[in-house]
Amino acid sequence: MVNLNNVFGSNGLISTIAQKIRDLVDHILHREKEIVDLQGKIVLFDNDELLLVWEDGLRNKRIKKEENAWKGFEKEFGKGSPRVTEAFIKWQENLYEYIEQEKDRFLKERQGVKTALNALLQSGAKVIVVTKGAKPYTQKCFNLVGLSFFVSDIYSPAPGKRVKRFADAVRDYGKDTSRKYLQDTIIVGHDLDKDMAWDLVPPKAKPNDGNAPVFILFDTLKFDQEEEASLDALPEIIALLSKRGNNDFLQGFKTINTPEEAQTKHYIFKIALYHNPKRKNKAKIPVIYDIKKRT
Repeated sequence: MVNLNNVFGSNGLISTIAQKIRDLVDHILHREKEIVDLQGKIVLFDNDELLLVWEDGLRNKRIKKEENAWKGFEKEFGKGSPRVTEAFIKWQENLYEYIEQEKDRFLKERQGVKTALNALLQSGAKVIVVTKGAKPYTQKCFNLVGLSFFVSDIYSPAPGKRVKRFADAVRDYGKDTSRKYLQDTIIVGHDLDKDMAWDLVPPKAKPNDGNAPVFILFDTLKFDQEEEASLDALPEIIALLSKRGNNDFLQGFKTINTPEEAQTKHYIFKIALYHNPKRKNKAKIPVIYDIKKRT
């Protein structure tokens, strides 16, 4: 390697420029060493109250209207009919027009979401949203707040269904064995019952406990309040799991045994194996929760 001091001398403006070049190179090299390679990894997100924050009163009205509309279309076309989904998508188009007009008082992006998603994409991970809503409607909401660029894919229910398609998402992205999706998949949500990929969790049995995709739990948000942890905690936690598990998320989770190990540069968190009383037939799942800013 050429010695810049020998070329330019040790004094004067040229020497100062040379030092700045060395500092820039050192910074770039250091930054590259800090970036964790997440090629082949997928992060499955909930939509409402994780990426998007809805005003409480309007959100509750929206959810009720969606439920009533879906049930009405099932009554009209028959439960499980693809025509139910077709009618629901058209109905959501009208809903979106109202949301677009009232955006400032209706919804906004979660704090830190763009920083988090951009960091994941820069590391090579696929960001996938799994939702009960129709894909066109969800896409438009992301467009409205500028999130579409960061989302690799959106999975909405199959025609005539209202069930989230976690298993389809992991299979479509090459995670066709339990070993692959356990080491390569992270689930992120705000509700341990509704947002977990239960079709990827094994049946209840002692050897199965903890052998499910790691779930990272963020608090439900209030529209007019800041949360305990913004979403920019996510890439730090995912990077920690990858490093500790030698590119295996689940193994990384299992190596965390003390509070000192459950922390990143800016955040601390807790871990647990959680058994959902509503899912008595399912094994315990590995959960990261109570994420807080380090003081």
